[in-house]
Amino acid sequence: MFGNGKVAMTAADLRKGNLAFLEQAAAPVAEALSHLPPSAPAAPSPEPPANPTFMSRLAVQAPEPDGRDPYLTRFIQDILTEARAADIPLLSSPTFTLSCALMVMGALETGGLLNFVRKTRCIYLFVVIDDLERFNANLDLVDWPATARQVRNHGGEIFFIPSDDPVVIAGKAYSILSATAPWALDAMTIAAFGPVPIAQPLADTLGRLGYQALSTLGTFYDNCLMLRNSESNLRQPESFLYTRRARPAQSLPAWVVGSGPSLDTDLAFLKKNQDRAVMISCGSALAPLMAAGICPDFHVELENLNVGMVLDPVARSFDLSPIPLVAPISVDPDAVGKFRCTVFTSRQNLPTHSLYALDMDCQPILGEPTVSNLALAFAREQNFPEICFFGTDMGARDRDRDHADGTWHRTSGDDYHAPEYDIPVPGNFGGTCQTSAGLYQALQALSLAVKHDPNDRIYLNCSDGAAIEGARAVRSADLTPPPATQPKQKTVAAILDDFVPWNASRMPSPWPGPEMIAEIEGQFQQLRGILKGIRNFADKAYIPMAGQVFRYAEGHTELAPAGAKSAANILVRGTVGMHLVFMEYFLNRLSTPDHLAHMGQACLRFLDRSLNEILADARDRIGGDRVRNIPDFDAIRTPPGAQFPPGPPMPRNAPCPCGSGKRYKQCHGRTA
Repeated sequence: MFGNGKVAMTAADLRKGNLAFLEQAAAPVAEALSHLPPSAPAAPSPEPPANPTFMSRLAVQAPEPDGRDPYLTRFIQDILTEARAADIPLLSSPTFTLSCALMVMGALETGGLLNFVRKTRCIYLFVVIDDLERFNANLDLVDWPATARQVRNHGGEIFFIPSDDPVVIAGKAYSILSATAPWALDAMTIAAFGPVPIAQPLADTLGRLGYQALSTLGTFYDNCLMLRNSESNLRQPESFLYTRRARPAQSLPAWVVGSGPSLDTDLAFLKKNQDRAVMISCGSALAPLMAAGICPDFHVELENLNVGMVLDPVARSFDLSPIPLVAPISVDPDAVGKFRCTVFTSRQNLPTHSLYALDMDCQPILGEPTVSNLALAFAREQNFPEICFFGTDMGARDRDRDHADGTWHRTSGDDYHAPEYDIPVPGNFGGTCQTSAGLYQALQALSLAVKHDPNDRIYLNCSDGAAIEGARAVRSADLTPPPATQPKQKTVAAILDDFVPWNASRMPSPWPGPEMIAEIEGQFQQLRGILKGIRNFADKAYIPMAGQVFRYAEGHTELAPAGAKSAANILVRGTVGMHLVFMEYFLNRLSTPDHLAHMGQACLRFLDRSLNEILADARDRIGGDRVRNIPDFDAIRTPPGAQFPPGPPMPRNAPCPCGSGKRYKQCHGRTA
């Protein structure tokens, strides 16, 4: 007999109630269960573990000063100053058991699961179903409706993720958090009950892809800059709007050319065979291509800043006017006038998408976070039957040489600072390649696009860097591209003819500055009301409530509504969200819950000041009759390598905050 102490249930009753619950809460899971044969369920373990047999806690990257978000920089400095003044230790990793997000898997049973949910007081419960037959067998042991009630009593929600692929699981979990409350990422707990082979790989993947959920937030400065860029770009002649639509298959392959160091060895092949494929150059790959006598058919840029600086030396040495540019409407305006024409794409998680009332077809699918991702999306959506990667290394085999010869990164001297290549990934031709947090995210997006392409398309990878899953590794020396059946200029012309000229009447007139400011004022007032009502910072019900104010789903998991209100929301929500991320970050690193009230109230004071500063700058920059007074980045940039000072250390002889009963120096302090 099973029950909650009030009403006893048989295993059959429990299973029936679970299936009814899943039909409402997780219809795809219920559908999959309905297709299992009657003999499929295996006999459950007689004693499922009451406690996790594997547990890992994630942590977002420690904050670093960032000139593009001066409000956040001051906010963090003030938190550290307050902690030092009050002699409140801050540890380097999450301490006590509170966890906004909890992910569970394995042989679960009601008592152990509910106890763990109570301990963590989680707001988001992710249930991984890596083995459908095991999950089916455990429907006799787990009371899912009771578990859901426990989570919802905290203001949270339960989510079921049926997959055994760590990248898919991490992507779905982070998609949910990005669309609701990204600040729930820090101190996320992964717990497996019994042997679950994917537990450790999943924890590793979640740790690496945590960068993805935070990188989608953006900053107030960047969003203002992108509004200014867009207002300039969309008034230029020869501007076209990108549109996704069904297209007949092209007669030529597409070659996506990145600026990785392996490009050096393939330049001769590309020059010899450049008439046999449509070549799409990515970012700084343009310089070595043009220097080798190779004129790409399309060039792709992505960034909103400093693109002109990289392109200027190339434009002075070579004629770029025959090349069409493919870029977001928010791209650095200094890039636009150098090319034949510009095909502007959109990014629906930016304020421009709402402001200009653009639809989903203007955004290439999986076209972020790097130029290589956008180039691949462009090639796929023009329906090239074969796509081959060159110089798309997505990392470095030699950490001191991460770009091809002749690129800006190799010739700019001290202006370029390489990222930290500290994540090992499989190499395309065997062995290991090292990649960075940002490129790891881009690599996973490339692999996702290739593996899940619904068309019968051929993918080849000639790059001597990281392997792209689904793309066959092949050396350029082993490729023999067939002669073109028609001049490739006809293919390029047909692609361009399919895009419609940009209609400037879509731009708002007059500029809706007052409407945007009114929206921001209302949101800040709502947020202050929610935070003012916090009575206990261990009760994380305020986390999803704050997320609802800023509608993080808009532009992520759902189309952002057209208009100034949605644009204003997207404009500020990233910077506000990062304040809440690092408020939770420091509250999670207190040595004892006894300090939660003091530091929580201090965080709210500092956040209130930031909201006032953001609102004042919003009035100045976008509240008038146009976008104006955007500071030059060089005037606000933070020196490379700048770090915040450490918080107060944990006394070595104090009890360890993990609850072991040992002194800190004998427990977690041994490696501190």
